Amino acid sequence: MRRIVLDTNAVIMHGRSFPTQARTAARQGERIILPRAVKQELVDDVLSREDSPANHKNSAQTIQELIDQGILKVQVPDFEAYSDVIDEARRRIADESLPEHAVQADQYIPALICELATDGTVCLVTADSKLRNIVDDITTRRGVNERVDLENPTTVL
Repeated sequence: MRRIVLDTNAVIMHGRSFPTQARTAARQGERIILPRAVKQELVDDVLSREDSPANHKNSAQTIQELIDQGILKVQVPDFEAYSDVIDEARRRIADESLPEHAVQADQYIPALICELATDGTVCLVTADSKLRNIVDDITTRRGVNERVDLENPTTVL
């Protein structure tokens, strides 16, 4: 069973076809992991705001249904064991246009990838080149990069 971690843009890029593609991948034995911070951004935050557009709320509800059905697995990294990775990712993602306090879900993804790679292979699906570089650098330094595949959203699911 391949473990696939999705970032926010991977879900968004698939658009309306995402639920069908996720269900198909799950039937084929793929384990699709949605980091808790991504769920927060795509589901919880959208559903909690009264001013969210109807199409955003519909997408959020669909993602929640996939979670409830067990198609998407929500997971968090071990914050204590990987706090240094989270801190580095937050600093590297932030730049002049994005202050550190505004960095959202992506800061936790490198930690989750490192953790999952300690006991098998994992595939990160993202179109974010900065995140890809950060994950590649950190996993190389930690010696788990051979167990990590970095894929574009259009090639997975």
